Amino acid sequence: MKNPLKLVTLYDATRHEYTLYRHNLTEDEANEAVRELSAWLFGLFIVDQRTKHAADDPEECRVCRRDVERSSRVQPKPKFKRRQE
Repeated sequence: MKNPLKLVTLYDATRHEYTLYRHNLTEDEANEAVRELSAWLFGLFIVDQRTKHAADDPEECRVCRRDVERSSRVQPKPKFKRRQE
């Protein structure tokens, strides 16, 4: 059975980097996060998670990074970049 959890990431094609914003979301929660974040961010994507991630903060979650890299069809694979808040 496919894991229904999602994560939300931002891809910057100019810099070839991605940033993690949310993880361990249902499909509805992921769609709501994209609606909320898209008011000030462009290039948001929803990615399927393979399992529930244990880390509280997506930026500290290595499993998030692996899921994004696994799902990315961009070559070479994009680099991870921390949020600047």
